[in-house]
Amino acid sequence: MGDNIAFNLGILNCLYKSRGEGNASQKRYLQKPITLLNISIIEALLYDFHLRIKSFTREGVALPQKMLDAIRGKQIDEFEKYIASAKKNDFFDLKDTVFYEKLDELRKLRNRIHIQNTKNHFEKDDSQAFSEARMILSEQALEQVIKTLAEKHPRDHDFVQKFELPWESHL
Repeated sequence: MGDNIAFNLGILNCLYKSRGEGNASQKRYLQKPITLLNISIIEALLYDFHLRIKSFTREGVALPQKMLDAIRGKQIDEFEKYIASAKKNDFFDLKDTVFYEKLDELRKLRNRIHIQNTKNHFEKDDSQAFSEARMILSEQALEQVIKTLAEKHPRDHDFVQKFELPWESHL
């Protein structure tokens, strides 16, 4: 999973480089794939964290046993459930903020990969739904997830390369 995340961060690096060199229209066109990829990486990180909790990996997870048992006893296999679990257990120490609500907003935006927008999430037009502000929100959320998991629940770096973000830090 770590290698796949690093690979997708490499894709993001290329997209951000192209965006930085592009004209206004090209920058605008790249907001959707950048946003979708940022959010997909958040989902992969939450999936990986829940897998570590369930799989008793050698790196371990510094959570209370009661919390570990509760998570291990549930079938958590969708982005929405990962977010609900993260919120319930306050994995990111942000319970008094709107962070988890923003993650859920981003989840819905990620589902806008379907151009037809059958659930009527956000604006009708993709050009408005995938705004600069939402792209930045996806950057901030991804950065927060990576930072918190790296600090509180680090992976064994002998097996996973360091994640490099292609933007200036928001945190």
